[in-house]
Amino acid sequence: MNPVYVRGVGLWSPGFDGPLAWCQQKADASIEKPPASLLEGPLRRRATPLTRMAVEVFDQATRHAQVDPACIATVWATAYGEHTPAIKLLQMMQRGEGKLSPTHFHNSVHNTAGGYASIATGNVAPSTTLTGGGELVASGLLEAWCLVESSDQEVALIFADEPLQPPFDRDDIRSPLALSLLLSPWPERSLCALSGLGRAEIAPVPDHERFGHLHVSAALPLLEQIVEGRPGPIALALATGEPGPIRCVDLQITRS
Repeated sequence: MNPVYVRGVGLWSPGFDGPLAWCQQKADASIEKPPASLLEGPLRRRATPLTRMAVEVFDQATRHAQVDPACIATVWATAYGEHTPAIKLLQMMQRGEGKLSPTHFHNSVHNTAGGYASIATGNVAPSTTLTGGGELVASGLLEAWCLVESSDQEVALIFADEPLQPPFDRDDIRSPLALSLLLSPWPERSLCALSGLGRAEIAPVPDHERFGHLHVSAALPLLEQIVEGRPGPIALALATGEPGPIRCVDLQITRS
């Protein structure tokens, strides 16, 4: 595969409204909800927290790269997707008359965020939503990379997940997180180049004290090294306890 270039990044988590704030650890307690300014009217009112933060980092990355969000292909990667409205639907089936909420129903599909972003911007470019378990970050990067190479066009890659809700909640997943990368086939005005996506004997990403074993947090070291301008190989998966090579990618800084 040819190298792919990163032209924009985005990040949102409670207390942090962008990649720079995260890398500088400048937390702001007033930041509780993502603005998701691309969403207006009924879209904004109906959007779930997961969709809002995914749309927010999509907006951040496209603005950073000065790309029109209405024209760019997208890849959305989420391990658990919109499980909260899905759980509410199951509870509705068990209680009362069993009537389902139309809003919860259309919010419960795995590609909810991609659908909302597409409607909000009038974007009819290709869009894929995927999962990948422990290899979510590598799977999303591979999908977006292949789309860049096959189309010779830029692609926005968005990662987003939130802690699982009862009865599926886990003690090792603590806080929601969304990140994004704007990938390009061209080196002009890029922040870095990525190459060598594969497996290697490299230390996995440790569980983060804030996010625990949230799979999208495996993308944090990649985003941090891009923002801070640090080249080198980067692991793309959290520790599983199983031996063997880890999914990784190599980063070369291209900005002057």
